[in-house]
Amino acid sequence: MRVVMPLFDFSYYNGEEFPFIEGKYALQSFIADEEIPQIKLFSKLDIDYMEMESWALVAENPDTSKYKQEVNLLLLSFRIYKLARVFIKYRLCKEDVNLCSRLNNTMGYILPRESTNLVTTNDLKTINKGFLKMLEMDTISNRTHNALYFMYRGFCSEKMMDAFLLLMIALESLFSNEEHYGATKTICSRVSNFLDSKSGCMYNDIEELYVLRSNITHGRIVVSDEIKGKLQTLYKLQYVIIECMKKILNEDVYTIYKNVKDKENYFTKNPA
Repeated sequence: MRVVMPLFDFSYYNGEEFPFIEGKYALQSFIADEEIPQIKLFSKLDIDYMEMESWALVAENPDTSKYKQEVNLLLLSFRIYKLARVFIKYRLCKEDVNLCSRLNNTMGYILPRESTNLVTTNDLKTINKGFLKMLEMDTISNRTHNALYFMYRGFCSEKMMDAFLLLMIALESLFSNEEHYGATKTICSRVSNFLDSKSGCMYNDIEELYVLRSNITHGRIVVSDEIKGKLQTLYKLQYVIIECMKKILNEDVYTIYKNVKDKENYFTKNPA
C-alpha cells in the first residue's frame, strides 16, 4: 500500500527520485492519472490542481498511526534548511480510499516571497539529515515534541497573529527554565547567547519579540488577525527560531533535553 502526497510550491533542479530515511518516504515523480482515485472527495478543481504538479512524497506501507506527523516533520525540515514553503494538500491511496484526504492547513508564507523553493539533490541530503534528527528530537521529551509541534503549526497558520504566538510558544518550549519567574530575561539571554548574539539575534532583538508577546497575552494591545506595523517582527521571529533549530539539530543539542538537569546545566554553563 502506498500513500501519495503531491508536492506544491516545489521546484526540483536535479529531477531524480530521492529516498528519505532509507526509503520509508520518497520523493517520486507524480502522474496524476495513475494516482488519483475517482472518488467524490476530490472535485474537478482538486484534480485540476493536482494535475499541475509533477512530484510527490510517497509513503510505502506507512504506519497509519504516525506517518502524518512524520511527514509534517519532513516538511518542517524543508522550511528550516531551505526556507521553502513546500507543502501537501492531498493524501491519495488507491488501495484504501479511506486514507484519502484533503488538508485544510498547509505550510504558508512568512518570509518575503523572494525566498526560493528551488531544491537540489544536495539540499535534499541536508534536509534528510535534519529530518532524521527531528524524528529523534520528537521523542526526546515533552519540551522537544511540543516545540516541533508548535513550530509546524505556526508555519501552517493563515493568520499573522496565530503564527506569531505559536512560534513564540515553540521558542519558549526550547529555552524557558523550570521556574516560574524571570521568564523574559531567561528567554532573551538564553536565545541570544545560544546564537552568539549574531545580527538579528541579540538580546534586544529577542526582547522585542517577547515584549510583543507579553503585550498581546496581557491585553495591552488589541488582538486582531494582523499585527499592525509588525510584519518585520514576524520575519525576525522566523529567522531566530530557524537559526535556533539548525544549531539544535546540527550540533545534537536536542539530546540534552532527555534530562532536565542536563538541560539546565547546559544553559547555566553557557550564560549570556
